[in-house]
Amino acid sequence: MQPTKTLPQSYSLAWAVDIKKDTRLNIVLQIAGAGWFFVFGWLLWLVVHLMRPDFMPRALFDVALSSLAAILLSLFVVLLLHEMVHGAFFLLFTGERPKFGVGPGYAYAAAPEWYFPKRQYLVVGLAPLVALTVLGLLVIALIPAGWVGLVFLGIAFNAGGAVGDIYICIRIGAEAGNIWVKDKGDGFEVYRQQAEGSARMKFPAW
Repeated sequence: MQPTKTLPQSYSLAWAVDIKKDTRLNIVLQIAGAGWFFVFGWLLWLVVHLMRPDFMPRALFDVALSSLAAILLSLFVVLLLHEMVHGAFFLLFTGERPKFGVGPGYAYAAAPEWYFPKRQYLVVGLAPLVALTVLGLLVIALIPAGWVGLVFLGIAFNAGGAVGDIYICIRIGAEAGNIWVKDKGDGFEVYRQQAEGSARMKFPAW
């Protein structure tokens, strides 16, 4: 299946998520993102320590204490790259420029006029986490030790910011392979195929 702007007639809305309206979910995701930042950071540290034994733990504290502006810049760059990766895959799959925006506590890239098959949407959803983690590790392998801490934080920031992507991909991953997904930026809609004959069900005339 390929992305389409026309939902097949045999499909209907199964469930939807609206992050902008669902304040509770938004807060839960923000908290989960902070927790995931530290968990992923610990796992990342194990990998970086193997890759760069010359990078000492104190370097992270040196970065945090001496270069707050650099950390904020890193956070901004990571946020920009994260959404650009989403947008690049939306463009690749649809051939149309995606929509970018900002909501309360999050940014997004979306293709609100398109319906995506499950596999393609999972690629779109997880691409920033996978691609930027791999790219960041490649950069860490090549740069001077003094810059490793900043890139390390950038990779961890990206992982923490991907918690919303992980959440929606876990839910979509549990669905059948023939669903359609619509990304509205502030939320998502999932469409399932109706049971045969249900779309044409009519009440008898009395």
